[in-house]
Amino acid sequence: MDYLLTDRVKPVEVWPKMTVNELVHQMKGAGVFMGGNLAKAVDIYERMVNDGAYIFLSLAGALTPAGMRKIILTLIKKKLVNAIVSTGANLVHDTMEALGGSFYQGSPYLDDSQLYDAKIDRIYDILVTEKDFTEKFDNPILEIYADIDRSLKGKVISINELLIEIAKRLPTSDCIIKACYEHGVKLFCPTIADSVFGLQMAIYNRLHNGNLRVDAFEDLQEMWDIRERNERVGAVVLGGGVPKNYVFQSFFFSNKGLDYVIQITLDRPETGGLSGAPPHEAVSWGKVKPDANKVVVVCEVTIALPIIVAALLERLDKK
Repeated sequence: MDYLLTDRVKPVEVWPKMTVNELVHQMKGAGVFMGGNLAKAVDIYERMVNDGAYIFLSLAGALTPAGMRKIILTLIKKKLVNAIVSTGANLVHDTMEALGGSFYQGSPYLDDSQLYDAKIDRIYDILVTEKDFTEKFDNPILEIYADIDRSLKGKVISINELLIEIAKRLPTSDCIIKACYEHGVKLFCPTIADSVFGLQMAIYNRLHNGNLRVDAFEDLQEMWDIRERNERVGAVVLGGGVPKNYVFQSFFFSNKGLDYVIQITLDRPETGGLSGAPPHEAVSWGKVKPDANKVVVVCEVTIALPIIVAALLERLDKK
């Protein structure tokens, strides 16, 4: 069994003015626990970029109000992601900020009854006002829907096409939806109905005799085409849920599994839920190749993602 004893655990060293990538290399030298896995995630992301892989980024949870928006924008603008699959909520929050809304630091221990009376909504320790939701999202999106409705004249479109139409009408590029549109990054949102985008569309169609219609299945054709067109495909999975599954299930189409997978999650695999399922479980489904470069970083996304992206940018900048 001596062949197992080849890579020694090297103690992590830190020093003044060390860079993020230097810290990650120290974690790699130790090579164990989640520090080792986080370092491996940076290696895999760098390999995806160097190999010219088509890269999916899936967004679950409340990442936009948690301050991750500009990191995602950096990946878009630097062409370090080719397609994004998101929950509707992340894009709602993204759009609300683009239209002037704000999120505030709070506490998970506030009295929620008092928050309700004050018309303040809580996302764990993040606060947002009902006034911002109404004035910076609900009312503007109804106007945007009305303009889209007039221009489409009853034409049925895909969810991706709907997001493009919304992006065209946003006043700033400093948001995920418009940045994807301007930089040619595909944006998918399979659960858009399960968000305020969906609620406001239902309100618009009912109150204004609107005729906005979306084909929920059309984007699957594009997902299929992406896999057919690209030799190497990877996924960076933030959380899990529907966005993760939407990427993974698409690889049934062409019988080509993912070549690279980075998953950051706090969910457990024992419940059988996809959010906690490790990439090697997806090998049994044919969604991930047996020899794929894959890693799970068991960590909260707002800790792991900034470190991974900062180290990656440092490496690419040196090259």
